[in-house]
Amino acid sequence: MARFVRWLLLLVIIGTGYGVATVTWRVVLGKSWDDSLSAALTLTVSVVGGQWIVAVIQRRTGRGRG
Repeated sequence: MARFVRWLLLLVIIGTGYGVATVTWRVVLGKSWDDSLSAALTLTVSVVGGQWIVAVIQRRTGRGRG
């Protein structure tokens, strides 16, 4: 359960960071909200998915212990 909470917290923090970037992208560059939100969602899923894959690989190979 604690692992799930950590992943959820990570997702919220990363999503918030990219959310701020989305608003900045929209305001500064004048892109559409669709483009801005798509970019933020893509980055968030990529980062969190990448971290999840790394954790699975390390757990299966026994790395990161002791």
